[in-house]
Amino acid sequence: MGRSDHPVIYHPNGVVSHQAPPRPQVVMPRPLHAGVSYMQHAPSLNLAVPIREPTPEPQIVSKSEAEDVAEPTTANDDDDGLEDGEIDIQIRNVVCNYTLPLHIDLRKLALCTNNVTFDRGRGVLLKQKRNPNCYVKIYSSGKVYIVGCKSEADCMTASRSVARRVQKAMQKLHESVKIRNFKVCNVLATCRMPFGIKIEELAQKYPAQSQYEPELSVGLVWRSEQPKATLRIHTTGSITVTGASSEADVMQAIENIYPIVRQFRCAMRHRENQPAKTVRKRIAPSVPRQPPVKRFNNSPPQRTSGLIGNRVYFSDEDDDYDDDMEDVV
Repeated sequence: MGRSDHPVIYHPNGVVSHQAPPRPQVVMPRPLHAGVSYMQHAPSLNLAVPIREPTPEPQIVSKSEAEDVAEPTTANDDDDGLEDGEIDIQIRNVVCNYTLPLHIDLRKLALCTNNVTFDRGRGVLLKQKRNPNCYVKIYSSGKVYIVGCKSEADCMTASRSVARRVQKAMQKLHESVKIRNFKVCNVLATCRMPFGIKIEELAQKYPAQSQYEPELSVGLVWRSEQPKATLRIHTTGSITVTGASSEADVMQAIENIYPIVRQFRCAMRHRENQPAKTVRKRIAPSVPRQPPVKRFNNSPPQRTSGLIGNRVYFSDEDDDYDDDMEDVV
């Protein structure tokens, strides 16, 4: 028997056989299909790491296309197609002054008119008028200030009424007293925009005309050059106009500021209708209260003393004086 590379196996019955050893089993990897990861076929090696998608290449945007992109805003898209509606402008206060060409005796004027207060130290007479409702300050030099009117027409009516009252009190009916240098020096008005305003962005875009200090005031101060006026703008859309010299300047200032604040409008926060607070009334006690008991002091009078002129006076001296008078009698 020739030599063989296979091992020789001896059996108990004396039979000798040659048997080839079993070949090792080789496991071939399964073919991967398109779009399927190998981790799906090897659960023991799954690390739950997502496959990174390829990043898209950056696109070059021209300058003209970048300008067409709208800036982010908090306004609703539905509100752009709706009309803003009318803006109600209310005149709150009109201040005017003028001069009368005569010397005014304030004391005599105070005795001839009603609803007046004469301040001798300051040299001014304060008068309150009812029709129109306003306050008047009159100085002896003839200077008159009127505050609190609701329109320029009310200022002119009050000015003429005060001038005729002064003319009558000074007994100048036979002379011609005319109002000189009549001037409306300040008009205060308020209005509300139908949208909110982002005053922070407004202050950043217009730093020359606006001034916003949240530590000092909640509103933004806008100074208008033409017409000359000062506007205080709030985030709620409320605008207060001061420093205008006429009602026409107030209207013009609001017309100029409207297209500017509309660029920075924001959606209004709608608040639910809260129930009205109930007024708590005091419940009357079931048992009526007893009237207070008057107490009289029955204790003997106490001795007192005092100072009359340059002499010290004691109440004990009254008894001594009475005893001396009895001895004399």
